[in-house]
Amino acid sequence: MKNFIYMLGKFIGFFVFHLFFSIEIKGKENFPKKGAFIIAANHLSYLDPPTIGFVCPKKLNYFAKYSLFKIKIFSNLIKILGAIPIEREGSPLTLRKGLDILKKGESLVIFPEGTRSKNGEIKEGKPGIGFLVAKSKVPVIPVRLIGTDKALPHGSKFIRIAKIKVIVGRPIYIEKENYHEISKSIMNAIRELK
Repeated sequence: MKNFIYMLGKFIGFFVFHLFFSIEIKGKENFPKKGAFIIAANHLSYLDPPTIGFVCPKKLNYFAKYSLFKIKIFSNLIKILGAIPIEREGSPLTLRKGLDILKKGESLVIFPEGTRSKNGEIKEGKPGIGFLVAKSKVPVIPVRLIGTDKALPHGSKFIRIAKIKVIVGRPIYIEKENYHEISKSIMNAIRELK
């Protein structure tokens, strides 16, 4: 049943993202066919997780605020779609959950900035992603999102017709051990995607 709902979500997403957002995807072939990986993306809108979930052929996991799980029906749906409830992003417990997911061979979406950008600029990343990369040794797929903030702006409850572009970079393997340095390298890789 869970797989059916997930595939149904992908099917509906095909129409939504093509009809409303004229989605353009560049570099989709850069997603690994197998094995665990981290998708690191800039964060513009609440629409970012479903956009990445639609674009990536593999089922993904991502962190979501605990408050989103208070409505039972919605909670069950987003869990099926890969959401993992967290109290506080970057906390040791959250990072441990992320590491456990990667060690099981599953993949994880991370927004290293930690919060949505209000002006569209890509900010500095938090060291949490550095911890996950250093400890898991999995490749990082940099992803740049453009236009999701126009399709679902800050404070808006309804989507708008707008162009969305997703640029998927090649996998990067980072050997550094310093969490801040890893985070900086990842954010630079995202910025360089055009």
